[in-house]
Amino acid sequence: MERTDYPDALFTDTEDERELVERFQSGDTEAFNPLMRKYQQKIYTLICQRVHDREAAKDLCQDTFLKAFQALPNFKGDAAFYTWLYRIAVNCSIDFLRQRNRNKVFAFEELPLNPDEELRMTEMQPPASRLAEDRELGCIIRKAVSQLPPGQRRVFNLRHREELPIKEIAARLNRSEGTIKAHLHHAHKRLRTLLLPYLRNEPLTWNGET
Repeated sequence: MERTDYPDALFTDTEDERELVERFQSGDTEAFNPLMRKYQQKIYTLICQRVHDREAAKDLCQDTFLKAFQALPNFKGDAAFYTWLYRIAVNCSIDFLRQRNRNKVFAFEELPLNPDEELRMTEMQPPASRLAEDRELGCIIRKAVSQLPPGQRRVFNLRHREELPIKEIAARLNRSEGTIKAHLHHAHKRLRTLLLPYLRNEPLTWNGET
C-alpha cells in the first residue's frame, strides 16, 4: 500500500483518531505514526511519574507503543484510544515495578553462603534517587525479618547487618558452619514466602493487614 503521511491537524479529536485506527486495522500501518506522535510525550510523562526512572521510562514508553501496535488490530473501540493506551502504559509500569521489587526480594535466594564472599547490606539498598519509592519495601523487609524464628533471625542479622562471615558467626554462636548455612537458607526461604503477597499486591496478614 502506498505510504501516507498524516499531519497532526488530522487527528485533533476522537473522531479523527477513530478514522486512523480504522485505517490501521484495514492494513495501513502508517496510520499508527500520528497516534504515536500525539501521545508519546504524554505517555512518557505518565510512566516517568510512576517509575521515577527516566531511562526505564523511555524503554517502557517504547514497550507501550509496541504492545499497542501489536494489539491495535483487536481494538474494539469500547473506550477512547488514549484510555486504551493509558491502560497499556499503566500495566507496563506496574509490571516493571513488580519485577524490580521481585528482583530485590528474590535476591535472598542468591545470597552467598561462602564465607569468602562478602555481601554488604548497602548493596541491597536502593540508589539515593530511588530511596523514597523503595522505603516501603525496605520497611516491609525489616518487618518480615522480625517474623523469623529467633535462631534464624539472629544468624540473618549477624550475616547481613553486622556483615560477619559464616566462620565467625559459627564461632560466636558455637555452632558448625553447616548449621549457620542451614539457618540462612531457611531464613531466606521464609522471607521469600512472607514477601510474596507484597509482590502480588495482596494483604500481608502477618503484618496486621486485612
